[in-house]
Formats: sequence, C-alpha cells, structure tokens
Amino acid sequence: MEIDRLNKRILQLLQRDGRITYKDITKEMDRAESTVRERISFMEEQGIIEGYTAIINKPRVGLNCSAIVYARVQPTQFDEISNKLKLVNGVLQIYHTSGEKNMSFFITATDYDELNRIIKNKITPLGINEMDISIIMKAIREIAEVNILSVDEKEAIMQVRNKKEMIPAPAQLKSSGMKVGEALGVMYGHYK
Repeated sequence: MEIDRLNKRILQLLQRDGRITYKDITKEMDRAESTVRERISFMEEQGIIEGYTAIINKPRVGLNCSAIVYARVQPTQFDEISNKLKLVNGVLQIYHTSGEKNMSFFITATDYDELNRIIKNKITPLGINEMDISIIMKAIREIAEVNILSVDEKEAIMQVRNKKEMIPAPAQLKSSGMKVGEALGVMYGHYK
C-alpha cells in the first residue's frame, strides 16, 4: 500500500487531533470504517505513524524557560553524544545539522537557573563544550502538524467539501414543493 491522497488525509486529521475517532475520520472522509482502520494499522506497522502524543502548554506545567542550543561535536563522537543527550531530562529534540555547529537541540526547564544547571552539570560533561545558546523569549507558533498534502490534493479535498455543503438536504427539497422524482434527480446531479 502506498501513501496516497487518502492516507495523507488520514495523517492530516490525526495530526490535527490525535484523539479523533475512527467514526469521525470516516465521516470527514466519506469512507468505510474498515478502510480507515486498515490504513491506519498499515501506517503504524510501517513506522509512518510512530505514536500519538499530547501537545503541552509548557508554561502551564511550570516549564518557563526554553532554549535552542547550537553545538559543535566531534563527528566521531556524534552518535555516542546524541544517545547520551537523549537521556537528559528537558532535552526534547536533537538534530544533526550542517555547518560549523553540527548539532542543535531544544531544551526546556522550569527557569533560567535550572536551565543553566542542566547545561553545566548534564550537557557539558558529555563532551559538548562549544555551544551557542539562544533563549526563547516567546513561542509564536508551536505545531506538531506537518503538511504532507500537495496543492492539488488540498484543492481536491476542498472541492469535495464544498460540493457536500452545496447538496440540498432531502427535507429542503421536499419543503420546496418538488416531487420525489425531481428531488432525486437534483440530488443525483450533485453526486455526478
């Protein structure tokens, strides 16, 4: 099974709301629940969906200081240091980057003093000495959703959604004085 438009749409919905039910996905996509379940299971088995998580408002849980750290690590030690860095409480994301500073990571702490202690007592001993630390003053946009739909795929989804909104409900057709045969003809025309 390939990652087609249907799979991409399922992924978009799951990213927007990891707690969305199969029933709600089928309603949104106008597909059978068995199809949605099968596709989600496939994407989980293939490692496309790695897990489900909650997005947390860090300041609301007491994490009031965050930073992006750019570091220079010896290439021969990169994997070892990365694996140790994963275990440091507060380090949330780690990247291998290009340039003189070949590693960057995102770290969060309760306050500036704790951030400083983590860097001094946990990160520097790993062999990470050359660091540029940028304190995040304010989070403007933090999202977990990755746009995987092409422009054409997005337009096709919007066209289907708009078409559904334009279809008159049977009760509307009945109240308009149309005969059953005419109403069915109108509804059939919208589904073509």
